[in-house]
Amino acid sequence: MIQIKNKMNHTEAIQEIIKVAPESKEEFQEVYKTKNSFMVINVFTKHIKNLIGKGDIKILLKSLNKMNELYKKGDQSLRDAIENVFIYSLDSLTFSCTNAYKNLIFSKIPKDLCRVYLKQVYKSGI
Repeated sequence: MIQIKNKMNHTEAIQEIIKVAPESKEEFQEVYKTKNSFMVINVFTKHIKNLIGKGDIKILLKSLNKMNELYKKGDQSLRDAIENVFIYSLDSLTFSCTNAYKNLIFSKIPKDLCRVYLKQVYKSGI
């Protein structure tokens, strides 16, 4: 018998995010921020924005890899949230970075997320 594994939902994603960003636990205690996938990914995206601003590459890479894992293992709602919140905001997250730092960040984005980003950029005609 083939067992079908359920996809990760936004509640499970919170636990995964807290593993790489323990400081986000406090923010997730505000109930309205845990109501749906879009709110959860918004909190994680804000965390990544702060890491970019601080220049904390080590934790940034762990966070990008975790976002990729959430994308690969997530249910459709989580995947949609990552595409529409995180991927959509990537350019604005790196807007004020130097070209070298921006290139470094984009070179470290996992392949799955990079494909989604490129698809979105080309689809929009930017």
